[in-house]
Amino acid sequence: MDSSTLRWVLIVIGLVIIGLVFIFGNPERKKGPRASRRTSKRTSGREARAQDRAEAVRREPTIGPVAGEGDAGAGSDGSPTIGDQGELEIDSEPTMREPRPRERQMPQPPMHEPQMHKPDRPRRPPMPDPDRIVSLFLVARDNHVITGAQLLEAAVKTGMDFGEMNIFHRITEGESRPVFSLANAAKPGHFDRMAWHEFETRALVLFTTLPNPMSALDAWDSMLATARRMAEILNVDLQDEKHHPFTRRREAQMREEMRDYERKRVTARG
Repeated sequence: MDSSTLRWVLIVIGLVIIGLVFIFGNPERKKGPRASRRTSKRTSGREARAQDRAEAVRREPTIGPVAGEGDAGAGSDGSPTIGDQGELEIDSEPTMREPRPRERQMPQPPMHEPQMHKPDRPRRPPMPDPDRIVSLFLVARDNHVITGAQLLEAAVKTGMDFGEMNIFHRITEGESRPVFSLANAAKPGHFDRMAWHEFETRALVLFTTLPNPMSALDAWDSMLATARRMAEILNVDLQDEKHHPFTRRREAQMREEMRDYERKRVTARG
């Protein structure tokens, strides 16, 4: 082999070596694209997390799902999934807010006015059955009626007081038992003090029981005088216990009966 041929052989071998070194001898150049892709992935991941944090900071605090996210945070039945507790209503700047239910001032119950204690009246001992009941009737004429207003006027003018059993009474000073009483002749007999403007009746009855806080004759005379005065005020007829017109003769008979009752009572006591 001559020198020129050897020279070309060496040149070719050198070119081959240079080519191999160029191809296999630069690992950084071969790994460059992969490294750049990983770097870009890391960079994109950091930027995404930074963007998420920025969006979390900018997101308005709400309760429940955020508008625009649909039902992404809810289960199939619409309830929040595990980990989705909603976001607390916390404002970056203090603002006026509605008080919580427990902070709202509850309405105070109305204060009841103190009621003065009224001493109970001493109970009357049970009275024995009366020996006799004497009565007189005040009966309206024709088709007229006695109204509540007329009754009140007559009761006031004759000194009658509204009291026990919802009827009117004449009570003497120092006594607890009435001398005589005034009731409605129609059932149930009592009056409704809250409905005087609606009250109407055809008849009233005055009655006294014997024995009486007063003597029988005095109780009778007092009741008769009141009955006559009320008959004038109400423009009604006066009748006896049998619904007969009350006459002078009947008056004399009743006076004699009252005297006889007192004589018998005194005799029984003696």
